[in-house]
Amino acid sequence: MYRPLKASSDSELVALLLEDSEAAFEEIYRRYFTKLYSLAKRRLYDTQQTEDIIHDLFLNLWVNRHKVQIDALGNYLMRSVKYRVLDALDHHTVRQNFADFQQTNAQFTNSTEENILYSDALRLYEENLIFLPEKCREVFLLSRAGLSQKEIALQLGISENTVENHIAKALRVLKSRMAEYLSPNVLFPILFFLFEK
Repeated sequence: MYRPLKASSDSELVALLLEDSEAAFEEIYRRYFTKLYSLAKRRLYDTQQTEDIIHDLFLNLWVNRHKVQIDALGNYLMRSVKYRVLDALDHHTVRQNFADFQQTNAQFTNSTEENILYSDALRLYEENLIFLPEKCREVFLLSRAGLSQKEIALQLGISENTVENHIAKALRVLKSRMAEYLSPNVLFPILFFLFEK
């Protein structure tokens, strides 16, 4: 007997998704879009950016459906949107720090060479984030998004000392890894706007 996908459990939808069912994908989208959108919008406040993040999340779910391990669909999607929002906030913070740095430092003009250095540094920074342990990266990105150590500790259920240790470790690892690629006279101003709170 036919059961509409609307009545299917998340586990059944994931199984159908692995069988390339577009109908299952559409049902997952219908079931979770509003929840994920609301979760992202609470932190981003930008409708277009929020929509882009959610659509990109679903696109990646479809494209990588045979590669990802999904035990609990709701948890997987919520965790995915959380990390995408943190990345978006981190990007915004880095760009804002760079703009602030340019405005307050006359010797750092907006030349093409400096913009290229900035782009290279931002790319290196993003590439090297993956080398951080997951919890360390999560704490670091929350701190870059503007949360205080106390807020991060409360949100993640860890001590403020642990938060401080994770941030220090992240900064140490990122600075060390990026120092391999950038000369010291270029590294200082770049680290300033990448890592300043």
